[in-house]
Amino acid sequence: MNIGQTTNFKKKLIIVYLLKKTIMAVGIYGTKKLADVDYNDVDILYAYAPTRETVTDNQLRPMFSNITNGDLAKMFGADGAYRLRLPASVFNNLGFYVVLIKPKTFETNIIDCSYIVTETDQNIQISRKGIVIPKLQFQGTGSLIGYQIEYFDDNGIKIKNFHKIITGSDPVSPAQNTSQSVQGSTTSYSLNENGSTLFLTLTPDEVSLISSVAEADLGKAGQKILISNTFFDPIMIEIEMVDQTLKTLSYGIFGNSTRDMETGLFSIFDENNNLYKQYNLLTRKKVFANGNIDYKEQRTSINYNQTFNDLSQQ
Repeated sequence: MNIGQTTNFKKKLIIVYLLKKTIMAVGIYGTKKLADVDYNDVDILYAYAPTRETVTDNQLRPMFSNITNGDLAKMFGADGAYRLRLPASVFNNLGFYVVLIKPKTFETNIIDCSYIVTETDQNIQISRKGIVIPKLQFQGTGSLIGYQIEYFDDNGIKIKNFHKIITGSDPVSPAQNTSQSVQGSTTSYSLNENGSTLFLTLTPDEVSLISSVAEADLGKAGQKILISNTFFDPIMIEIEMVDQTLKTLSYGIFGNSTRDMETGLFSIFDENNNLYKQYNLLTRKKVFANGNIDYKEQRTSINYNQTFNDLSQQ
């Protein structure tokens, strides 16, 4: 995608993009809706290479050092449609930029894998297995419902194509010991709004009835995980920064121009008859052979206040 005329890299560049989420009704209908997000839900990253053939470090960097909901509001179009302004301080080289817009991802470690125990009015205890993580920025009950979890192995490498969906997240604190255990843990947890940890229930959390595996793998204490929302699908956009566009190239082919036959000054004008480029068209004799050489030389010192009418009526 070619973005604007960027000779001086001072123009505001805008990309309009849609954040879409797929919603499926049970077994019958499907539809897409635009996602409603704020700055806590989105990561905007970029990478740069001068050409498509250049091998770079492929490191994706944050496009914005910080962004607020006020900044995000400036990008609003319709709900779920956003206008992304590309900062000139970042997009300041000719070449190819890749922009990745994806759900924001947080890295943390599993504290424990155990049970949460709740008690009904009839003094019946109900337990549900899951994992325990630090509260971090997720403070409220239900703050992570619908998010997904991805896992790293013991070597710190992310396990490919494996994730679980969070079905419940509640602040908890350790309860008394219990005879129940999940993957080695003998500590259970109870609901506590002031607790310093979150208990996450996941799906799937049961194995197949015909599986030889004893229980579903929810993770283990100390294991590194990634948590991200599922509000929209990631988007990858390639942007090519160029010094000429099809429009500016057309000035030299179809636009008005003048040539001073005495000085050799050749001028090209835009669609409004404003001066766009100037060249010296000159002829000189060959130094070591017979004949002449015609050459075209771009001028760097130009009076841009001149118009087509000014130069064509001298």
